Amino acid sequence: MNILDLLDASSTAVYEAVDADANVVDSVTAAGMRSDALHMADALLAVADPGDRVFIPPLPGVDFERAFFGAVAAGMIAVPLPKMPKIRSKKLDRIEGVVDDCTPRVVIGDEQSQQLVSELFGLAVVPVTARATMDLAGAQAPVARDPMQPALLQYTSGSTGSPKGVEVSEFNLVTNQQGMSRRCAVRHGTDVVAWLPSFHDMGLCSMTIMPAVSGARLVRVATDDFIRRPLLWLEAMRGRGDVWSAAPDSSYRNCVRAKRLVKEFTTDLSGWRFAANAAEPVRESTMLEFEDTFGPYGFSRLAFQPGYGLAESTVCVSVNSPGTPRRSLRLDNVQLASGVVREVAAEQPGVDVSACGRPIEGSEVRILDPEAPVPAGEGRVGEICVSGPSNARGYWQNSDATRETFTTEFEGRRFLRTGDLGFLSDGEVVICGRKKDLLIHAGENFYAPDLEAAGLDGLTTDGTPVVACFQTSDGLVYFCYEAGRGVDEQEEARNCAGALARIATLYPGPTQVVAVARGQIPRTTSGKVQRRQAAAMMERSDFRLVTATKVPTMGRA
Repeated sequence: MNILDLLDASSTAVYEAVDADANVVDSVTAAGMRSDALHMADALLAVADPGDRVFIPPLPGVDFERAFFGAVAAGMIAVPLPKMPKIRSKKLDRIEGVVDDCTPRVVIGDEQSQQLVSELFGLAVVPVTARATMDLAGAQAPVARDPMQPALLQYTSGSTGSPKGVEVSEFNLVTNQQGMSRRCAVRHGTDVVAWLPSFHDMGLCSMTIMPAVSGARLVRVATDDFIRRPLLWLEAMRGRGDVWSAAPDSSYRNCVRAKRLVKEFTTDLSGWRFAANAAEPVRESTMLEFEDTFGPYGFSRLAFQPGYGLAESTVCVSVNSPGTPRRSLRLDNVQLASGVVREVAAEQPGVDVSACGRPIEGSEVRILDPEAPVPAGEGRVGEICVSGPSNARGYWQNSDATRETFTTEFEGRRFLRTGDLGFLSDGEVVICGRKKDLLIHAGENFYAPDLEAAGLDGLTTDGTPVVACFQTSDGLVYFCYEAGRGVDEQEEARNCAGALARIATLYPGPTQVVAVARGQIPRTTSGKVQRRQAAAMMERSDFRLVTATKVPTMGRA
């Protein structure tokens, strides 16, 4: 299970990066990557010891992959980081929290990140240039390590509190990505075209580990380039006949919005065989809109495959095979509030949820009571719990959190409690929402993603704004969305009223809709909204409000 053993002369894996014009600017074969990693390991071992933690920030080209494999080759533990902020910010506070939690010894980086991290945290520095692809004469063999011991600390996005580092082993990484590659038919000849951040679990696994276990080619689009110009992601697929890619739901919406703003788009997307949609609530409306927009350019209606996963189970828990028609279920929202799953016809009142595939090989999913290790019951919502070799050992030096999350015993096996609520439908995982984000009224449970989707339907804004639905300590539910630049207060007042009317069809309790300034809704480093933090901000009056509905309104009877 040693990852470096996968990077030998017989491997067909290739790692390459493209620039803002989709031209290849960095490329290395599997054997070259192994050579780079061994030279990087030598430089690391000159300043730190096996078992030490190594910070790896985002790096240009495929230097992150070189740095990650170098840390593995040195027997050290990789700790991916987001880009270092230049000034004091909440992002820097979070990085300081990670430093306090895992006490790293060294950072691998380019000149800017080296200097900043070294000055702030007093770490030893290994430059990304400490590598060579041609000469292995002076490089030692990889440091031997128990494959069950942590090779990666994946710090969870979280919403409040101190950061927690998931201990992911080489065994977890290889097992999970072999299962995911087989399920997705990723192999030699497949191009993994991706822009995801390297510090995100889906980004790290799909762009670093998946090519190594499958022999595929990575085509890395810089995250910043995608943010500036989302269509670059699609343009990087030009001329490729077997493309696999994954991204959160919002990224597909960003591409639709970007397409509306350009006069010409000529990229042939017929080679995009597998488009995974995960890491955020999956919206059927997003996928339909993307298909309508890019279908004329060859995008197949069978390409989309919703998936589910989390860092605590390495990354992937469930996804379907290529070509499997996706399923969207319409549920009776009144019954769902009582935890009962009852499908209704499309024209009836209800909420839409997407099935997120069957568990990959080795992973087993059970729906348990959120408060006890017993089944939730047929046709009822419960906590999604996962067992299998992809599950991590626990959180770094946090025995209480480890015991709470990783140690539920059921039917003679140990299960991970994901904190996500949902159910199984014909063997597929269906997610309703987070246990900690439940909205409660009169003893009934309502799910923030459902209300967010309803509120979005009531907005007439250009594009899809960032939204968050949450409940404050007084029981009031807020639907909060970010208004665009140059907003008209009367127009936003109409938007607020429209969103409120849609939400009121689902939620019977007191509700208020507020429009806030752009960039105000708190998000994790991977872009997920932080609902509990937003609730705390509302209670402290920290939001810059644009407008709001005047009086909290009661919804359906």
